[in-house]
Amino acid sequence: MNRVVIAALLATTIPACAHPQLQSSTPAANASVKSPKLISLRFTETLEPAFSGAILTDAAGKTVPVSASVGSTAITLIPFALKPGAYKVTWHSVGHDTHRVNGNFGFKVIA
Repeated sequence: MNRVVIAALLATTIPACAHPQLQSSTPAANASVKSPKLISLRFTETLEPAFSGAILTDAAGKTVPVSASVGSTAITLIPFALKPGAYKVTWHSVGHDTHRVNGNFGFKVIA
């Protein structure tokens, strides 16, 4: 058998292993918004709540206190009133396959 045929056969028989990736967020990455009452992260797969989460930091890298919850395919942060400035959400997700995925995005709060 030639190598191309073998490679094609292997590619079709190995199951795809997807991991929960960030699908969307509110506010969106790089958005400029008024102080949000809620920060929502939506993922492509069901999350393992005990192993998934997110934190919010300000421009100086200081952690901002939030109330956080992890649902089926979402992480929700409820911040107190955010002052104008730059913020970063750093998240980690773990799905049923137990592989951890990390990421972050920033947004700006305007007056």
